[in-house]
Amino acid sequence: MGKAAVAMLAGVLLLLALPELPSGYQVAVLCAPFGLLLLPRQRLAWALFLPLGFAWCWFIAGSHLAARLAPELEGQKITATGWVYSIPEERGRLENFEFEIETLDGRALAPGIPRLIRLSMDQSLAQPGAGEHWRLDVRLRRPRGFMDPGAFDYEGWLFRHDIGATGYATGGAMLDGDTRFPLLRMRASLVEHIQKRLGTDQFAGMAAALATGDQGAISETQWQVLQDTNTVHLMAIAGLHIGVLAGLFFLLTGSVWRHSAWLCSRCPTPVAAAVAALLAASMYAAMAGFPLPTQRALIMLAAFTLGVLLRRRLKAIDTLGLAMVGVLLLDPLSAAEASFWLSFSAVAAILFVFGNRLGAPKSWLVDLLRTQWAVGIGLLPLLAFFFQRAGLTAPIANLVEVPIYSLLVVPLVLMGAALLALWPWAGTLLLKGATLMIGLSWPLLERLADIQPALLTSSTPGWAALGVSLLGATWLLMPRGVPARLAAVGLLLPLFVAPLSGIPQGSFDLTLLDVGQGLSAVVRTAGHTLVYDTGPKFQSGSDTGGEVVIPYLMSQGIAAPDLAVVSHGDSDHAGGLASLRAAFRDMPVISGAEYRFPDVITCIRGQHWEWDGVSFQVLYPDAGAPVGGNDASCVVRVSGQGGSALLTGDIMRKSERHLLELEGDALRSDTLVAPHHGSNSSSSEPFVAAVSPSVVLFPVGYRNRWGFPKPEVVARYLGEGATLADSATDGAVRVRFRPAVRPAVVMRWRPDMARLWTAH
Repeated sequence: MGKAAVAMLAGVLLLLALPELPSGYQVAVLCAPFGLLLLPRQRLAWALFLPLGFAWCWFIAGSHLAARLAPELEGQKITATGWVYSIPEERGRLENFEFEIETLDGRALAPGIPRLIRLSMDQSLAQPGAGEHWRLDVRLRRPRGFMDPGAFDYEGWLFRHDIGATGYATGGAMLDGDTRFPLLRMRASLVEHIQKRLGTDQFAGMAAALATGDQGAISETQWQVLQDTNTVHLMAIAGLHIGVLAGLFFLLTGSVWRHSAWLCSRCPTPVAAAVAALLAASMYAAMAGFPLPTQRALIMLAAFTLGVLLRRRLKAIDTLGLAMVGVLLLDPLSAAEASFWLSFSAVAAILFVFGNRLGAPKSWLVDLLRTQWAVGIGLLPLLAFFFQRAGLTAPIANLVEVPIYSLLVVPLVLMGAALLALWPWAGTLLLKGATLMIGLSWPLLERLADIQPALLTSSTPGWAALGVSLLGATWLLMPRGVPARLAAVGLLLPLFVAPLSGIPQGSFDLTLLDVGQGLSAVVRTAGHTLVYDTGPKFQSGSDTGGEVVIPYLMSQGIAAPDLAVVSHGDSDHAGGLASLRAAFRDMPVISGAEYRFPDVITCIRGQHWEWDGVSFQVLYPDAGAPVGGNDASCVVRVSGQGGSALLTGDIMRKSERHLLELEGDALRSDTLVAPHHGSNSSSSEPFVAAVSPSVVLFPVGYRNRWGFPKPEVVARYLGEGATLADSATDGAVRVRFRPAVRPAVVMRWRPDMARLWTAH
């Protein structure tokens, strides 16, 4: 079964790596040759399961793509009827939820009419509840997300969860008392009861997450601590909690069963205990909504139970393989999730360390230490690959916290949640006991999270570095006596040694990031980094500083930027600064006039600095100039041996005229980040002629309401013979400046990294 699982996974990954979904004929042609492998028996797994994985993933992916919103419905105000499909999450003033469509624009489900959509709604308008039947006025768009190196692939997440459109509701009303999804409503009701009983307890959200899997009430600060200590899994109903609960029920049922001759005469004790464990685990997984890690755990438990019923003991690797095949059959697209790889890799590492080893069993403490060693080392390469970080304090955090949560917190939460309906005060007491235990152990996590050297960050490892590090991790987990085990540490170093920038002295790279309708760009020299603007802040409370800029810097191996220039105070340019300042406390900031943040250096014409042979000049605004708003934008010109770039913020025609008076022909630059996103209020003909750029970058959002960049502005730059790129169409765009070579666009992230779910 292990070979079959690997073969099926290979087929799924092959399909997911394609830039476009192949036709049915192409699938048949690709899969047909595998029939030739059926003759040799040892190749049977690959001959059957690889094409099965490929074809099954093709079928599921095709159904998801067909359910995306029809383009003609984008941006239209239409009416949707249906049922609330998730527990609404509060994010700032907004409530986010998934909605199952009954009718959309008066039409029933069909190609172009998605089954599921994800909506945001101002809480002052209405507060739909889980499972309720509603009519909503909505504006929708096809699945879309930021496309930047290191950023979360929101488009991929929407695709994998079969969400065919996103948007916002401008109003609506509950239709009737008709409700659906009883399990979902039960989970929502339990969350509400837990929060009501625990009141203002700061760990109430964690208790709700451990009882129902709903993590919406866990604060951003708490998430950051969990991430920095690699203990996020403690808040996920996953294999750890499922396994502990199943183990407790197995032991308790067996203990009771074997003391009754009547029970034993009707069903053997091992069978009863295994079935009870599987049922208990299934109920817990159901309360969590059956996420991927619980699926894996349940399938492994089912395989174990089947072995008990058949009086056969399956090999651990076959059990794990059976679980992988089961998960891929249920949802082949889950192979693109980080949780899929972390979940199976953690179990594989534990099996590798404990399986087929000679010697007497160790004490429970030694086994616990070995388990943490196996998981910590085994997952290190994957954590660096997916998240560009791995906490060295994670083994300490997990060694202390895992027993506390598994043996105390989770049982208290589950017993408390079960008693809330029957015996409220007892249930509340148990829940408060659980949050008390969390509170007592929380300071340790905070202290470990604050130890900065314990958090290793790196650039996103390449495939070669990932392969080498996996080899190193496997070597380290080998039994005692294997030669040169410590030498394997050297194979892990590429994960955490930031590569050289590859930018020679006097050269630089300019990357315009995709932050939607806003602006953020990064200028990188041989040894320094400048962030120009930080993108917008959203009503949900999040911002692109945290969602895009910081992940991008981490993916490039940049420990911290040397300087941030915030052109002016508008939210679409300055909205992400708070996240950057929280992450990089010593980062200096320069900004245009009338900026609201403290400790910011005022941007004034004449400021100048040089990094690695690259010159940075502030051209605008003048000291004491009576400007504000867009016209206060800090204009910076970057020049090196390979050319020059002009960063202009949101300057208007008035500022352009002033710049022409001050600089004249000195404004000429090879690359221009278009003023004010390509608005008609900027990019005047004299300014365009004076700059005469060969590359023009437009920082714009997909289907932005202003229609930027304006066609007249685009035509103006095309008339200068410029190459154009915009963040809505191209995602992140990089321009390279090297000696003796004309500056050129070397990366358009959206088309370059296209996958079958990526909007083209």
